[in-house]
Order: sequence, then structure tokens, then C-alpha cells
Amino acid sequence: MNIFISADIEGIAGVMRKEQCSPGNVEYQLARGLMEQEVNAAIDGAFRGGATRVVVADSHAQMVNLRAENIDQRAHLIQGKPRSLSMIDGLEQQRFDGLICIGFHTAAGEKGVLAHTINSRAFWQVIINGQVMGETDIYAAAAAECNTPLLLVSGDDHLQQWVTNHYPQTGYACVKRAISNTAAESLSPQASRELIAHRVEQAVKRGERVVSRRITPPFQLELRVMNPLLADIYSLIPGVTRQDGVTVSYRATTMKQLIGLLSTLSYLAAA
Repeated sequence: MNIFISADIEGIAGVMRKEQCSPGNVEYQLARGLMEQEVNAAIDGAFRGGATRVVVADSHAQMVNLRAENIDQRAHLIQGKPRSLSMIDGLEQQRFDGLICIGFHTAAGEKGVLAHTINSRAFWQVIINGQVMGETDIYAAAAAECNTPLLLVSGDDHLQQWVTNHYPQTGYACVKRAISNTAAESLSPQASRELIAHRVEQAVKRGERVVSRRITPPFQLELRVMNPLLADIYSLIPGVTRQDGVTVSYRATTMKQLIGLLSTLSYLAAA
């Protein structure tokens, strides 16, 4: 049984400030250590649940947060960017029996710890087919194109409610309670690890094979950006249409196309 784990940092227990998520800060070194621990807990739970192969995609920022020497040696590790499927790149390389999202967070414009979608400095809201979409939604939809079900997500209590509402068949490990965008009540690292390992083991053993399809093609993107200049720049790209001062749109037939566009737009914002 093949299991794919995508790992972000904002939804990790003990993480609630932007400086914890940014290399160059002392707090980041502590946060990446907590991220590694939760990823290892998920790897262990997957193998205990019956997985024979586990692939982990380091998926925060520049995607080089996980130190290879600190990761369970039974797992394969994907790092670096750009990647065509970004946070789940590698999922298309072979058949995977389930996707697990560790350390995820709520969507831009929603309540939750460090809520954003892909780029917190550029994207104010991502809407696809008329629905607000977070990273969990985007990559669950991309995984669905590979016929891979979303088995489990971990993060805060606001994301838990989101997942419960939109993906009722998906398991969840709630490791913290959001107090505000930059404040949280977290489980201890040990308690978080134990919870994640247990919930992942349960999810893999349960073997839920219902592929989550919250949205279906074609995919109509409406991207609301932080300022009009970004919309000016984005609308120069063929196929991207200006809707108003801060909104652009794009139509795609696959989520891979849409993820490629969003990744490109995110890069352009940093240029």
C-alpha cells in the first residue's frame, strides 16, 4: 500500500507566528523541528496501518524545511521547487492509495491560525467554480485526478470544521485551538505526535477509498489579489482575464494546469 504525505508548517502544534515559518529566524529552527516530529509520527502511523511505501513531500515555502537526517528512514522525501504539482508533486508518478496532509491550515479569508492560500503576501482569496478554496481543497482536487483519496488532515480546529463539512469521509487530527490568526492553544509535541500517529494508523487501516471531488472540471478560477498592481501584472499572462481592480480569472481543464498557474503567479509576486 502506497501512502503520500504532504507536509506544511502553519498547522503544526506550537506554531502560530509568521516568524516561526520563515527561515532566518531562531523560532523557525524550533518550528521545523516540531514539523519533523509530526511528519515522523504520520510516517510511523502509516506503516503501522499497513503501508508498504511512504513518500513525503516537503511543502512549505521553498520546500526545504525537513532535514533528511531527521526523517524516518523508511520514507522517501521530496524537496525543492518549482514542482508541477507543488505540494503533492510525485503523486502522479505511481498509484497511491491515500493522501495525508500534515500541518495544514485554513483558506485565505477564513478564520484560523495563519490562514492563507499558497501566498499570504499576494493572494487574498482563491475561488474555484464559485467556492472558496484552501490548500487542502486544491490538492485534494488534484489528488482526485490521480484517483487518490484524501485520508487524513491535521491542523487547527477551524480547519477541522472545514474538513468535516466538505470531506466527511476524511479523518482529522486536531492539534491546536485557534485563538486568533496569530495565537493558539496547542497540544504538547508528544501528545500531538501520539494523536497523529494513532489517527493516521486508523485512516490507513480503514482504507477509505472514496475519492473526494468537491469540484469537477472545467475549473473556473477567480483570484482576488492584495493590490491592483498584482492584477495588472497577472492580466498580462495569456488566458488570464481582468475582472476588476483586484480580481483576475482563468479557465482550466485540469487541476494540474490551475496549480501550475497559481505557482507561477506566486513566483511573480516575489519578483
